[in-house]
Amino acid sequence: MSIYCTGSYDTIHLGLQLCMKGRYSGSHMTIYGTIIPGAASIASWAYKVEQLTLKARYKLKTTDWHRFHGNNISLTARHFGLTRNTVREWLKRLKQIGILGLNDLSHRPKNLRKPTISHDVVQRIVDLRKQYPAWSKYKIGTILRREKYILSDSTVARVLKRKNLINKKLSIKRRKSAKNPKKRFPKGMKIASPGDMIQIDAKYVNLIGGRTIYQFTAIDVLSKKRILRYYSSLSSKNGASFLDYCLNRFPFPVKNIQTDNGSEFQKHFDQLCKKINLPHYYIYARTPKQNTYVEISHGADQREFYSRGVIGSNIDKMNEKLREWEFVWNNFRPHESLNQLTPNEYLKKWQQGRLPTKDTIILQT
Repeated sequence: MSIYCTGSYDTIHLGLQLCMKGRYSGSHMTIYGTIIPGAASIASWAYKVEQLTLKARYKLKTTDWHRFHGNNISLTARHFGLTRNTVREWLKRLKQIGILGLNDLSHRPKNLRKPTISHDVVQRIVDLRKQYPAWSKYKIGTILRREKYILSDSTVARVLKRKNLINKKLSIKRRKSAKNPKKRFPKGMKIASPGDMIQIDAKYVNLIGGRTIYQFTAIDVLSKKRILRYYSSLSSKNGASFLDYCLNRFPFPVKNIQTDNGSEFQKHFDQLCKKINLPHYYIYARTPKQNTYVEISHGADQREFYSRGVIGSNIDKMNEKLREWEFVWNNFRPHESLNQLTPNEYLKKWQQGRLPTKDTIILQT
């Protein structure tokens, strides 16, 4: 006798035990192939169960409990904390559709809203966008209203979205910027004491051999006192390290920080500012004149320090030379803006209340 079976050994063995009677009982059999009675039904049931969601399986558990407890709807509802109407609905769907009927039906509305904007307007929006890809919905909306079309800027945005005419990468960037606006240049802010505003910037320096390092500079707007240091890259971790270095070295408390929008002043740098509750202001993009004091000091570095041929090839030795130049700047070099005083001399006189120059600066640019 030859039988072909599919399925696990236990299932086959059990099926044969039930089916083998009479003269075949206990006989040696070679199994080649056929389907065990009921295997298709079992496979179909298993497939359907796999298609059930977690919520549908819970419904199936509820209906099973109902069947094993005398088909009592009230008892089932109390046991599972449901209403009787809910249990009735689940039982009805199970009876009419089967177990797959316990899955949630689509929640999509039967009658969807359809765009009311005409094809001509849509085409005009698309044409304008293709002609001027950088223009926003506000500009396009304004032009269309000039042309006597009646529509809102939001309608323009929906059309652009439907036609895949929005740069998703740029859109995400702008959305993030809108949700997390930067504190901008505090125009009109009065600087009346050392530490009221520290401007920080970085400039690149090419060493002998072609390697590039970066000079981080922090300058106090009122006293012109500076802290300088070289780093190997413009990472925000190096920016945060320099800020911590400045906070430890300035002889007065730092109350505000101002930087440009470079990557070295993002992430870790800004996180450190927030951690210590230090206000961090950004200048407007492509407006270095708002960082006037640190930019002017970089010009002085180029004329008075780098032009003397101090460039080397080792960053550690360069940091030693930069520290010497920092000492000259703060203790020996006269500053015209301080009435020919050095920054440290100015700080000393400021503490004594005997200043030969103005003691307040108002940020204007």
